[in-house]
Amino acid sequence: MKRLMSIISALGAAVLVAVAPADAKPKQQKAEELIVKAADTVTYFASDSAFEPLWNAADDAKAMVIIPKSLRGGFMIGASGGNAVMVARNPDGSWSEPTFFTVGSISFGFQAGIEGSETILLVMTQRGMEHLLSTTVKLGADLSIAAGPIGAGAKAQTVDVLAFSRSRGLYGGVSLEGALLKSRGSWNRGYYQADVTPADVIYRESVSRPQSAVLQNAVWALAHRDQPSLIAPVQPAIIDPVTGEPLPEEPVYEDDAIYGAPLEPVDDK
Repeated sequence: MKRLMSIISALGAAVLVAVAPADAKPKQQKAEELIVKAADTVTYFASDSAFEPLWNAADDAKAMVIIPKSLRGGFMIGASGGNAVMVARNPDGSWSEPTFFTVGSISFGFQAGIEGSETILLVMTQRGMEHLLSTTVKLGADLSIAAGPIGAGAKAQTVDVLAFSRSRGLYGGVSLEGALLKSRGSWNRGYYQADVTPADVIYRESVSRPQSAVLQNAVWALAHRDQPSLIAPVQPAIIDPVTGEPLPEEPVYEDDAIYGAPLEPVDDK
């Protein structure tokens, strides 16, 4: 049995190496590139009406974990791997600086092919937040997980994590159930040039980078995707300095803030 487990472990490691090859780039550069890719993934999900359940559930999410590229492959023994980034909702409704993770899993049974996917995990509970800020968390064991859009209804009230994915390629027999999320301390250190933990980034707000804004803004837009545009506030009346009376009001339109006020008619006589 020990020999069998050793063989399985070796095969699993080999598959993980195959689907997630080594990269010699500095950690800071890789983290910055992941931020941009994650923002692109969020923007895509916000533009595709097929993910409307994600828009609705995002209103109540405490955090988002974005996996812009996860590769899966194998035959009989399969593996998946990728990099992830998490941002959390601040008390004022803005979104935190990012913290980095690696995600991976090994599966058994009939499966063949290779697949690439993009995934957004909505963290719906405080329990989910606390677990993700620990060293390692196993989806489906440490945290409950449901697939969207099926899980985005009543289950969203009790499940820790809702998962929304789009995939390209052919694969069978793999899900996020059992996947491991592990904090990537070296990427946090590389990105912030400081020895910080995920809790330092999310709760203590002890570090920041202007490069994070592209992801923070994309997540904010997704979380407000199903809300109507705000109408420009009504301006106070203008007082005539001579008479002390309010000047006649010009017509105000809701879209003036976007298109400008209507042009005056031109006398072409």
